[in-house]
Amino acid sequence: MMKHLLISLIALCCFIDVQAQKVTRNYDNVTMSEALRDLNELSPEYNISFMYNELEDFRVTTSVRCQTIPDALRQIIGFYPIRVVKRGEYELYVECTHKTNLHLTGTIIDENRQPVPYANVYLLHPSDSTVIGGGVSNEAGVFVIPYEQPTVLARISYVGYKTNKDAA
Repeated sequence: MMKHLLISLIALCCFIDVQAQKVTRNYDNVTMSEALRDLNELSPEYNISFMYNELEDFRVTTSVRCQTIPDALRQIIGFYPIRVVKRGEYELYVECTHKTNLHLTGTIIDENRQPVPYANVYLLHPSDSTVIGGGVSNEAGVFVIPYEQPTVLARISYVGYKTNKDAA
């Protein structure tokens, strides 16, 4: 009996040890660099590397709930033009995929001054309105879109649904 209990206890300890670390965090309009640094400090097994000045314009507002470090990282990055490269089992490198000195940044709000999450933002060439870039606002309505053109136009669209109380 004692032998079975000891084997079960060892198996349970191994199972718990194998389980991936889960994190829960709230980020409210912090820089991407701050969020990545915080996430890196939460995990003794992962090493998240990035260039601070490359990601400072990107803002993070999200609630991470019981996620592994890689899943939390994907959620924090969201729709930004940022990628994660994994080297080895626990080395994660985060970089902006569109490196430029110009970034169109802003916050999309509705008529009640509430943030509009997940709105599409298109950058258009001023001469012919062709799309030259784009992005999506985060949960706080914030967007950051790198561009190279000296002048751009922005077009914002959002698909919303309104419940019709008169419907049968």
